[in-house]
Amino acid sequence: MSPQNRLGEHAWLDAYAAPTVTPGGGSASAVAAALGCALLAMTARIGARKAEPDAAGRLPGLAEEADRLRTALVEQERTDAGVYERMVATVRAARATEGDPGAARAAEAARADATEVPLATAELAADGLRLATELAGMDLDRMASDQLVAAHLLRAGLEGGLSTVAFNLRRMAPTPVRDDLAARAGGLKEARRMAEALQERLATMVERP
Repeated sequence: MSPQNRLGEHAWLDAYAAPTVTPGGGSASAVAAALGCALLAMTARIGARKAEPDAAGRLPGLAEEADRLRTALVEQERTDAGVYERMVATVRAARATEGDPGAARAAEAARADATEVPLATAELAADGLRLATELAGMDLDRMASDQLVAAHLLRAGLEGGLSTVAFNLRRMAPTPVRDDLAARAGGLKEARRMAEALQERLATMVERP
């Protein structure tokens, strides 16, 4: 059965189209990055068949690392929806009991959890981009277009995760937890530059005569 038929038969995409708040952008970011890692694993496994000895020895390890990241990102898709639903419920409860310091603390903790998850997704996507950069250095020209698609998907996971983080941070009170989350997000600036450079490099490979 073709992947296209499987997509048509399964309902997971319908969940994203439904008029519900979850799954949303955070979960979709994790899916994008997971697809990117899957393409990296495929590229590494196919490339290992005809690569030079040095590269052939490294490529199976790259494929396994891409698989590990993909598994973690699939879990992030599920987790993101759960923490967001809990945040919405907790914030609503805090508003209904305005003035209750315990409810306010619970709402702030829920906001932090709902920010931590997409941030972790962005960090995993950044790890995938590092793998993709190493793979691009092995000049597997026959798989250049797949690598470029992987880079686009991983960048989408990175930027999508960071967008969700930025949105949530604006709604959090100034605390050390918020400062830590903001600092981690800021630390991914290099990953953003790496993604852009990788896309340019792979685009050149794709267009090479």
